[in-house]
Amino acid sequence: MSKIGILVASANNNRNLGKKLEEIANELNCEVELINLVDLNLPLYSTVEEEANGIPEVALDLANHILDLKAFIIVAPEYNGVMPPVLNNAMAWTSRATKSWRDAFEQKVVALATHSGGGGAKGLQAMRIMFQHLGANILAREILTTYEKPLNEESAKNIIEQLSKLSKV
Repeated sequence: MSKIGILVASANNNRNLGKKLEEIANELNCEVELINLVDLNLPLYSTVEEEANGIPEVALDLANHILDLKAFIIVAPEYNGVMPPVLNNAMAWTSRATKSWRDAFEQKVVALATHSGGGGAKGLQAMRIMFQHLGANILAREILTTYEKPLNEESAKNIIEQLSKLSKV
């Protein structure tokens, strides 16, 4: 059985959503690893930062974790119609910490999820664009919760089962 990585880019509601998805995956007997990108406290990526200080050890560790996984759920809030800076920053460091910038997500299976106080659809679209560009195969179904629309656990189970199945191929 392949391990599913849950990459969370939040310290609040999306972290809670990520933990709920982890709980559902465990109930389905899926091996899962939740990584909260906020907790990594990565420096802001720039070529100046990389040239001055190299690639941080925490970014190398993150890249190695990601390389070992074949399936992911990316859980992030919508910020100003796109993804949060912590997600974009972590992916920038990850692409620099591998031999080739696409190594971490090339041919891997990714599901997208968000909890949004607003619409959330633009944030999901921005994540879809980035992870497709990184070479991932993005599931068509997404998880979008709001304060008025709680998680559809049956839908989440189906998505997790699909990730598990596709990551074994």
